[in-house]
Amino acid sequence: MSNPVIDERTALEDLLQSSYGAIYAYGVVAAYLADSDPALNAMAEYRKHRDELLSSFEELGLTTPPARAAYALNTKVVDEPSARAAASLLEENAIAHWANALFYLPKQIQQREGKFMQECAVRSFSWSGIASAFSSAS
Repeated sequence: MSNPVIDERTALEDLLQSSYGAIYAYGVVAAYLADSDPALNAMAEYRKHRDELLSSFEELGLTTPPARAAYALNTKVVDEPSARAAASLLEENAIAHWANALFYLPKQIQQREGKFMQECAVRSFSWSGIASAFSSAS
């Protein structure tokens, strides 16, 4: 996490930046899969969620941070197995971001964001076949 989550604004900023990064990462992952549909579907989910987060910024009267100019993956992607591992790691990292931010979020979106965190766990399992709830949060 680039900036510590200390309040509502920083929590939303962290989740938005995480969504931006996931959208980029799933583009890379999709390029290495024989069937890119699961990665493109996950990318679409993050795009939809990014838009929900952007609406939350607007509703709260907060300035929306822009996407970064460039992103780097946490792991090297060179083939289908490494793409699947990267996708699983991406989702595990998302779980950590959402778990860290959940307490600080406005009450009206906590349930929505908790549900999204659960969806990240399901996607992680679908990529790796390993159920490792919150393993990256430690």
